[in-house]
Amino acid sequence: MTNVGDRRISVTSRFSCRRARRFPHLETALDNAAIPYRAESSSLVYATREIRDLLAVLRAVDDPTDELSLATALRSPVLGCGDDDLFTFRTEFGGSWNHQAPLPEALPDEHPVAQAMRYLRALHNQRVWTPPSELLARIVRDRRLLELGFAQGRPRDLWRRVRFVVDQARAFGEAQGGGVREFLEWTRLQSDEGARVTETVLPETDDDSVRILTIHGSKGLEFPITILSGMSTLPGGRQGGVQVTWPPEGGYGLKITKDVKTEEFERFRPIDEQMDFHERLRLLYVGATRARDHLVVSLHRKDRDIKGIERSTNAELMHGGCENAPHGEELVLTTATLPPPATRDIGALAGRDEWEAELTEILERGSVSRTIAATTIARQAAEERAAEEEAKDPGLQKNARDLELPPWMKGRYGTAIGRSVHAVLQTIDLRTGTGLEETVAAQAAAEGVIGHEGRIAALARSALDSDTVREAVQGDFWRETYVATPVGDRILEGYVDLIYRADDGLAVVDYKTDAWRTDEDLDAKLERYRLQGASYALAVSRATGRPVTRCEFLFLGETGAEVRSVVDLGSALEEVRAAL
Repeated sequence: MTNVGDRRISVTSRFSCRRARRFPHLETALDNAAIPYRAESSSLVYATREIRDLLAVLRAVDDPTDELSLATALRSPVLGCGDDDLFTFRTEFGGSWNHQAPLPEALPDEHPVAQAMRYLRALHNQRVWTPPSELLARIVRDRRLLELGFAQGRPRDLWRRVRFVVDQARAFGEAQGGGVREFLEWTRLQSDEGARVTETVLPETDDDSVRILTIHGSKGLEFPITILSGMSTLPGGRQGGVQVTWPPEGGYGLKITKDVKTEEFERFRPIDEQMDFHERLRLLYVGATRARDHLVVSLHRKDRDIKGIERSTNAELMHGGCENAPHGEELVLTTATLPPPATRDIGALAGRDEWEAELTEILERGSVSRTIAATTIARQAAEERAAEEEAKDPGLQKNARDLELPPWMKGRYGTAIGRSVHAVLQTIDLRTGTGLEETVAAQAAAEGVIGHEGRIAALARSALDSDTVREAVQGDFWRETYVATPVGDRILEGYVDLIYRADDGLAVVDYKTDAWRTDEDLDAKLERYRLQGASYALAVSRATGRPVTRCEFLFLGETGAEVRSVVDLGSALEEVRAAL
């Protein structure tokens, strides 16, 4: 979807009859208006320029006598031959539009058409032994088709379409087992006039663009703003070729040509046409009801005599139905409200030394993770202040498990006992302690510390009996909350054990199951964990927009809990920002 003012738009578009030829015009109009778009119905995907070019190359590979497909493939970005290359190949060197024919002797090897012809010839020789999906994947890989997306400015859209078609080719091969020619015929049917293909390309929620769907593909969906296109298209006549009808009284009607048809077909044709008209009305209703807030339609129509309502355009049908209806507010969308596309003057190309220096800087910057955990900030600060033995405190080990440690000294929260205590406090009722014994038993078994249930329960009870938890449960509180926020060019993240609403703001609490003996031990641990708590406070305040006035560490012991607060929280927050 794309923003227009403060609204979000989705285009639900049905390209009736000649929709495959009409879709490029819509693409061009959106490109000229600098409006990003995404074709989500598979029948529309097959009508896009990139997929048409890709399939033209595949047709040229399959049939050397198809001169139109060969010329289309050569002129496409996939093979990259210009009109001047084709002209010189044909007039100056006397080349043939058949990649199986010998190339002219005077044609240089580096000529673009010569290189493309040799490539098509090689693929043609392998097409019998290569499934369509592998052949398509090879063309995409060899001709750098995915890289071409950057030239368009929307590479993700091209990648999505190409991946979809390759996946469809793989599914076709697994289901049908057909070759290249059968697959090409199947793709033609996907965007044919009577095709009702409802399979859609999965949307990406972070892609801000207009969504283009067929009416069949939009069934069951709803959008704030829906634009119906193709309203001025005249209903198409009967398809050429052999036609078969199945009258309700039994039997069948057959039409071979205009003059060769059965009586059953001629007798049933008016009923069939009437059913087609009712189906068109139904589809028009489906398309119009996709709008939740606003429906935008163009009722542009010619002043003409309509010979039968069945020959009316959708615009004429809707105008006739709304002629006596009260008129509401009109919604007018113009490209003048849209920002112009961003442009950048690249200037003169840098020298190789400057380019290598810039590349090295970019690679070094990209090798640094943009996401940093609160515990990482505290651990890095501890390693700078203390010796390595003191810095590797179990309470800061909230990353991957250390396989060299025994089971009760591994993983997140430092120890298996610590993980069990945190899991218990995350699960049970903090107000009443209901479910404590059952949860302790389950967590002890899960962490492989059966026999330590008494210690786990005692540590959990010390938290429940603490003044901090008792104050927290008097109002709003949140447990084991994941929080992330951008700080500069980094993302600060972490899991906060307990957040609660205090009288003067939010309070952040982190449980610790460290062993200690004296108050000096607790003061040293508080200094070690100080930036971890400040990181949690910074992330919570920026994510919620509310001030964090308290940052507390609850040290749990079997005989009770001790609380330590971060003194001068503002100074600690500044240290975290500097570390980031």
